Amino acid sequence: MEKICVIIPACNEEKTIGQVISQIPNHFSPSISKIVVVDAGTTDNTAAVAQASGAKVLNLGSRRGLAEAFRAGLKEALKESADIIVTIDADGQYSPKDVPRIVAPILTGEANVVLGSRFNGGIEDMPISKKLGNIFFTLIIRILTKVPLTDSQTGFRAMTSNVARNLDIKSDYTYTQEMILNTAFMGFRIKEEPIFFAKRRHGESRLIPHPLIYALRATKTIIKSYMRNLLKAKRRKNNYLCLSS
Repeated sequence: MEKICVIIPACNEEKTIGQVISQIPNHFSPSISKIVVVDAGTTDNTAAVAQASGAKVLNLGSRRGLAEAFRAGLKEALKESADIIVTIDADGQYSPKDVPRIVAPILTGEANVVLGSRFNGGIEDMPISKKLGNIFFTLIIRILTKVPLTDSQTGFRAMTSNVARNLDIKSDYTYTQEMILNTAFMGFRIKEEPIFFAKRRHGESRLIPHPLIYALRATKTIIKSYMRNLLKAKRRKNNYLCLSS
């Protein structure tokens, strides 16, 4: 029976984290074996609410970026011997009830990585700047990977433990595009599933504070990651040619 671990990066989300945890379904097979909240520099009661709601809290100490929280979450999930790892945001915009939908293609062997697509599903509210940014970066990732994606920025994802072990996330800011580049270049099967994206009810994003800052840093991350993956692909090809000659 597969073990599923849900990772929730969080920074000052005390008003929503409890509801997110409580709504993660455990009535489907296989059941959720562990929920880990990665506390990325919280100054409110996020950690206490998460613990009271039944989650394990991984405290990173000082304020950290989304990529650092993602890496720490994957490491903890692998430590827990998870077979499938799901990531979801702490702000309640993604529906935890969609977890079975996200893991289904992995369970059936259709995919190694599943991305929850807001654009294939439904969007209750998204600022035009973020929507245009999502469309732009998704187009770039589609061109670079030749994978027909509709939402490369989504924070609602599932992957096998094998994918998690092979990821090489170098960014100290965001992981979303770099993860897709890594997995596409390594030949993992990537699939999208439609999900609903709700309006944010409380506060603003803490892990990604400003769209312009995000765009500049994400662009830098994409360029660096693409070049690294190209070099790795060339090395793998050369090694194969040497072994087969």
